Amino acid sequence: MLTKTGGKGVALFAIFLSFRINAAAQTSAKSPATALPNAPEPLALTAVVTDKKGDLISGLRRENFQLFIDKRPADIIDFRENDDPLSVGIIFDVSGSVGGAQSVRTFLRNSQRALKTFLDASNRSNQYFLMAFNIKSQLLMDWTSDTKALVDGLSVLQPKGNTALYDACYLAIDKVQHGRNSKHVLIFITDGQDNVSSYSLDQVRAALKASDVLVYSVNFSGTGIEGSDLGMEGQKILNELSLLSGGMSFYRRLGKALTGSDATSIFQLIGNELQHQYTIVITPNISSDTGKWHKIEIKLKATASDPDEMKHFTVRTREGFYVNHL
Repeated sequence: MLTKTGGKGVALFAIFLSFRINAAAQTSAKSPATALPNAPEPLALTAVVTDKKGDLISGLRRENFQLFIDKRPADIIDFRENDDPLSVGIIFDVSGSVGGAQSVRTFLRNSQRALKTFLDASNRSNQYFLMAFNIKSQLLMDWTSDTKALVDGLSVLQPKGNTALYDACYLAIDKVQHGRNSKHVLIFITDGQDNVSSYSLDQVRAALKASDVLVYSVNFSGTGIEGSDLGMEGQKILNELSLLSGGMSFYRRLGKALTGSDATSIFQLIGNELQHQYTIVITPNISSDTGKWHKIEIKLKATASDPDEMKHFTVRTREGFYVNHL
């Protein structure tokens, strides 16, 4: 039986906040290191299915999914729908672009409430790290399942200085992949601007494409989204990285910052999606040449017992992958 999740809350979220949400989905679970040198390794993908209102759909079966790699069919060798434990990195921009003293206090208060909501509803087997960055990245809390300590950790943040976003992205992508759980997630709270990084955006793109990391980005800033080239460029970068990885990007348009209730709604939506994903394992029908980017496409197929509305469902997954083998 198909089940819709978060319908009313998501609908209100979309109507009242007027967000632009760019979405895809993630991959999970590193490939086993036992594949033959000339054979492609099994690939685990994570997919999210929504209806035309944006409600999450659960209860689909293996036969409802068709997988294509570079437009060629791929066999599904394993399929499941469950709330797998996650390794999650939470990364806060504490540069001067966050705003003045009053804005900072509001930013931190809203962030703490939203983060607590997310953590309280998440899988108890999840593990987290907390990082902040301005001109440098700082690990505020290493891997932990102590959610109260994570929320309290935000109280020490004092935004100031320039912004090294790409450095923080590169470091976080590497760190989260060393988590104990097979699914890796990063949540960035930033306006997407960078002015002092050693790493380039191209290097961040490359690291993300070579990983199985899912990125969500939340822009609390209300400046520059529609009126400033710098603000629009920052949001464009957040959209791109989130979409590439299979995540989602959130921001408030019309030059208004996100409120506390907005932030809580966003984190509830992120948490809800992470708990309602399909894991699909396939054997790609491709050559094992390294260095080649392969495009992924998932289509839904209705059976005689499925409702007519299924034709309006949308399935999302990451854009592609590189072949890795021994």
